[in-house]
Amino acid sequence: MPRLPLAGLLIALACSATAKDLQQVLPANTAADIRQQLQANRHAHFAVVDYARHSSQPRLMLFERNSLRLLASYRVAHGQGSDPDHDGFTDHYSDAPGSHASSLGTLRTDQVYQSSAPGHGLSIRLIGLSPGNANAERRAIVLHAKSYMEDDFIRRHGVAGRSHGCLVLAGTDRDKAIALLRGGALIFVIDSRLSAHHYLARNR
Repeated sequence: MPRLPLAGLLIALACSATAKDLQQVLPANTAADIRQQLQANRHAHFAVVDYARHSSQPRLMLFERNSLRLLASYRVAHGQGSDPDHDGFTDHYSDAPGSHASSLGTLRTDQVYQSSAPGHGLSIRLIGLSPGNANAERRAIVLHAKSYMEDDFIRRHGVAGRSHGCLVLAGTDRDKAIALLRGGALIFVIDSRLSAHHYLARNR
């Protein structure tokens, strides 16, 4: 698949960006925690996944670091173990190996690689930085693509498919996300329905 040059991708995203920024799309206390963590990370971009939203809705949000401007939003899967009745909403979270659940906390992007798993394609490994996602590497939690995140699947079923805990996007969305997040960007996985946001605390 041809890859869009990064400069062209940034221009395209800037042209389609909304006027929203981090403070407008997240609770104030969560946005403040994220801004604090960004002080120690110099990557030009970061992402927020808000699992309070239904799986058929865009909920992986890409931001420009310095301005906190929202660049784009994409649908992203959650884990089977977090949504056992497959109604599109997460019910709980777990970092336990074998749980097939999503976990909350701060992630950092690591190695980009071509996955041998069917349908995954270009993927990026994720390192868990919080107590609630410390097993991310052991669980092989990565960002990849899969057909159950494509528009036609979601139109037919009303919900996105579920992962084993990975962040799974549609193919073109995956390409854009990896282009901006590769090289150590932070991904903050949250649930804005929860009043507490201590899960973003870092232990590494």
